[in-house]
Parts: sequence; C-alpha cells; structure tokens
Amino acid sequence: MKRTLLAALALTAAAAVGCGGKGDATVDGILLAQADGLVDAPEGATVAVDEKTVASAKVPSGAKIVRLAVGRKVPWNQVQDLMRKVEATGARPVLLVGNRSHVKAINLDDPWPGGDRSIQVIAFIDGKACVQPPGAIEAKCVQSGTKDYIERAYVRELVREQVKMFNLARVEVDLPGSLPWADVVRAIDGARTCCEGWDQPIRVRLKPGPSG
Repeated sequence: MKRTLLAALALTAAAAVGCGGKGDATVDGILLAQADGLVDAPEGATVAVDEKTVASAKVPSGAKIVRLAVGRKVPWNQVQDLMRKVEATGARPVLLVGNRSHVKAINLDDPWPGGDRSIQVIAFIDGKACVQPPGAIEAKCVQSGTKDYIERAYVRELVREQVKMFNLARVEVDLPGSLPWADVVRAIDGARTCCEGWDQPIRVRLKPGPSG
C-alpha cells in the first residue's frame, strides 16, 4: 500500500480517535459500539452489560426478542455466550449498536448467495486487521497507530481493493475470542461498508468453524 494512502488513513484514524465521540448512543448507561452498516432495532426486552456484568447477566423470561446492549470492551467469546443464553430461552438475540447518537442493530451475517470463494478479513487483538484474497496464502495487513483498536477506514480500504480486483462481493470475517466487542463491530462494519456504489451488495458473514 502506498505511503500516501497510509498517511491519509492515519489522519482519519487520529480524527476519529477510535473510541467514539460526544453524543454516541448509550443504552442503560452502556456506551454502544459505533457502525454505519446497520438496521433498525426491533422492539423487545433489553439487557445491558459491560465486561464486569456480562457473565452474570439474566435473560428476561417469556421474551421473543432480547436486545443486547453490549459494552465496547466485552470479549467476543462472552458476547457469543450471552447470545447462546438468550437463544436457550427460545428468544432471538438482537445486538444493539450506535450510529452516532441513534440506537440501531447490527447483523453478524448477511444472506450468503452460495459458493465458498470469498475475501478473508482476519482480526487481531492488537489493532491489526489482515485482508486475504481468495485462495491466497499471504495477506495485506494494517494496524492502528496506538494498537488499541481496529480502524474501520483501514479495513474498508483493503477490502475495497480486493473486491475490485477479484470482482467478488463475499467477505468472511475471522475473529479471535478475546477480541473486544467494539473491534468485532469495526471489522464487520468496515468490510460491509467498503464499497459504496458497487454494482452488487457486499455480503459479510463470520468465518464458519472455530475462531482464529
């Protein structure tokens, strides 16, 4: 990647500060992760948790939809555990995410149009994300300057490059279990919103099988 591109992205990252700004959406005191490629959140019971309360969270009985307001620092494996806890009651978990001050919801998986050939996004806990072309061994990686968070602008740029090169609109995201929820959202959203104006929607799903 050209140094000028990296410099521009670094400036974008510095301006965004990665951790949100004034007026970001909150639910019951929980500051939500931020994203752009979101959907409207349905009505339902709400459970708000952070990294200190997620393990002991109680799921409302009798609810058909349980909206999960998850703190930005909650590890991905604990988010999955909470989702399974909701599903065990027969309810559908909905993950709440902010679009600036608006409370929305994020889909982890888009409808998959078939076929296994896809671009791979691999997230790491040190602010690094790698994008791997289909069938390749090597990947192109970028890392935020502070190494504290994954920068969506980096992910968008690398995924856009591969989508255009291979004319392929399917992206799988590989997430380590210890990745903070905010970085989970950034990795997924960066891929999903890579290519405004592309002739087909970008489909994103979590990589099947164990996390990396």
